[in-house]
This record gives sequence, C-alpha cells and structure tokens, in this order.
Amino acid sequence: MMWIALGLMSPDAHAFCGHYAGQVGAEMYNNASQLAVVRQGSRTTLTLVNDFEGNVSEFALVVPVPEVLDAEDVAVLDGEIIGRLDAYSAPRLVTYTCDDFASRGDSGTLDSANDGEGAGDDADDSVTVEAEFSVGEYDIVVLSADESGALVTWLNDNDYAVSTDAEDLLQEYVDAGAKFFAAKVNLDETPEGSSYLSPLQFGYEADAFMLPIRLGTLNSGGEQDLIVYALSDSGQTHISNYPEVEQETDCMVDVDATGGLATFVDERFVAALSTEERPGWVLEYGWTPSGCDPCAGDPLADEDLHALGWDGETNEAYFSRLHMRYPPEAVDQDLVFYGSSISSFTQLRYIAYDADLEDRFSNCVTGWADDPGSCDGSTDTDTPNPNDDEDAPVIEEEGNWGCASAPVAPAFLLGLLALGLSRRRDGRASSVSS
Repeated sequence: MMWIALGLMSPDAHAFCGHYAGQVGAEMYNNASQLAVVRQGSRTTLTLVNDFEGNVSEFALVVPVPEVLDAEDVAVLDGEIIGRLDAYSAPRLVTYTCDDFASRGDSGTLDSANDGEGAGDDADDSVTVEAEFSVGEYDIVVLSADESGALVTWLNDNDYAVSTDAEDLLQEYVDAGAKFFAAKVNLDETPEGSSYLSPLQFGYEADAFMLPIRLGTLNSGGEQDLIVYALSDSGQTHISNYPEVEQETDCMVDVDATGGLATFVDERFVAALSTEERPGWVLEYGWTPSGCDPCAGDPLADEDLHALGWDGETNEAYFSRLHMRYPPEAVDQDLVFYGSSISSFTQLRYIAYDADLEDRFSNCVTGWADDPGSCDGSTDTDTPNPNDDEDAPVIEEEGNWGCASAPVAPAFLLGLLALGLSRRRDGRASSVSS
C-alpha cells in the first residue's frame, strides 16, 4: 500500500462559509463507542474510550494485537481529548441570510465538499505470558496461545470471565498468529475522585491496517454504534470491506419542526444505512486537523495529535470521522482500513431553513422547491439545477462565522473491540463512565 504525505493546502481551496449555529453533540452520540486511530506508515496507534459502567474491580478487556507490546507501547490519556475530537468533527448547523450573497450578486448554491503478579500458577503450558506491566490505573499482560480453549481457561482463571462461546472466534486469531493484550483496573492506582476510566492507548507495527470488532459482538446487548476518529498520512481513511453510504448533507432543514438537529441527523443516518444489505459506514467529516469551515470546535493542536500518537506536524495529517451502526449478527469481518489519498474536504453540514434561500439550497428529504422563494422577492418556477452552482459565497467575518482560510503551514468500546468483564456483585456496584 502506498502512503502519500499531504502537502500544504492552498488558501484557494473549497470555502464552505455560513454562520455557525450549532452542532450535534453528546445527545446523539452518548451511546456510541468512540476510538481514535492513528496510522503512519506501518504504525497503528489505538486509543480506546472506556465507558464501562459497574464495579471497577470487575472491569477487564482482551484485544487481539499483531505483536508483543511493552510498557513503551502503552499509555493512558486525559479523557478531554476525545471530547475535543467530537466537538471539532460533529455534524453541524449553519445559517445563511440574503445579505451573505449580496456582495457577490451570484445565485450559486453551496460548494460541495467532495471533489507481574496474577499470571496464575496453574496456567496451561500452551498459554505464555509474553509481557506484564502497569500503566496508569491498568494492569496489563500480553499473552500468546497455541489453542483457544487453553486461552479461555487462562483468562477465566485470572478473572477475565470470557465465555466459552468465544473459543471458535479466538481460535481464528490464534491461527493467524495474534497475541492478546489484556488489561484490568488496579484499584490502588485509580485517580482519586475520578468518575471515569482513562482512555487506554496502545501502538504496534503491522502491515494490515485493521480493527478487530468481531470479538465485541459476542458481548453485545443489541445494536452497536461506533465512531472512529482517524489520523492518516495518506488522506481520508476509508473502510475497504464494508460499503460506504452517502448521507444527505448541505441542504436546508427546519430543526424545530423535525425534533431537533440530533434527531434529524440520526434519522438521515439510519435512512442512509438502509440502502445497503450489509452494515455501511458514513464519512461524517474529513479535513486537515489544523483548519475547519465553519468551525464547530477548535481545530486540533499539535499537542492533541501527538497525544494520540501522531509523529509529525499537524499540517502533515488528515483527519477523518467515520460512523457505523450495526446489529452484531451482521458483522462477519473485522474492519479493514486504508488511506485513500483523497484530500478534499467534507463534512455533514445542514442549513437552517429560510424560504428566501429556496432557489439556492434544496430542502432536506423533499429536495428542491417547485415554486422557490428568492432573496429578491421573486419566484422562479424552474427547479434549480445544482449542477449549475457557482463558487460558494464569501463572508468577511472570521472564526466560527465561516469562510475560514484553508489551513497553511505552521462500552461500550469494550463491547466492540474486546471481551469485557462486566460482572456485577450485589450491593457493590459503583458507576464509572466517561
């Protein structure tokens, strides 16, 4: 696979413009598992957001990895960094007024984005503890095994509570030569006063750029929601073995009449997924992380990217936000990612409905108005043709008021990626969530 580093973006790149009005935030995604993945060359760094709820003494996870990891490959992060990724890339609402177009005198529509201890003395000989260490509040072991039944026995003997139903799937990873990264909470190291577990990060070298989600389907209580924040040195990150679906965007919506922006966006997401028989994915955002237009949250800083595992300058990276939702029985393969080398900008952005703008923007769901309103007070009985678009309008304000210059140089996740331990002992349940 060829990896192509992104160069500097020209200030003349696509301008989106529009007055930032709001975004879809936690109210839509509070049941979604989130993870960050960084891919540079053959190095993959995963940051898992743990939204485990229950007694922390009962928390554990197991993730297949391609090689033995040591303490230098593992870290814990401040949970606020994931919130910044979400705020930066979430679907957003913008507003236009007739004045925004007056200076240009054009009738064009919006430009499109897409051009140690605890090993167990009676462990089976076919299971080997390759490494054992602690990072933050987590005690970690890395295991190898010759046979999945022995692996399950070892995990259960060491309080990881893995169902025997996992044996067949685990054997596939054993046969492929995978190691098994296992972590549980060291209660003595849990941050005092903390109400959540720190995001857990680990990195490894591997030719394959993939995410093992099949194991998590064994723990699923129903439909699973996954958001991936990806940083790549090769443009937009795509998924090769599940279909991409297109979600309607850059259209007008009356959010008050549709139950709010979050409800509307989720309905459009579900409608997009329904076009495919297999689980599909939506690219909700794609941009160089040092810029945005309009900005729903602050662009990402060098220190944010470095914390996630990026080795280089911010302007050398490309940021993608991918969203999937699927029933566990529909997942027949782990996710296989690839760098597409596509560096154009894209975002899920909706425009607050204004009848005077119907000759410029289509209405979401219903399309172009038959008798559209217009900023000059006239109507045009000809249905607008979006292929006749001119350049996007220019607004002089900066920052969150749109038309920022393109950048220039300087679970539930446990249920998705891992076999999680979630025993609850009567009378001893305490809540830990992110």
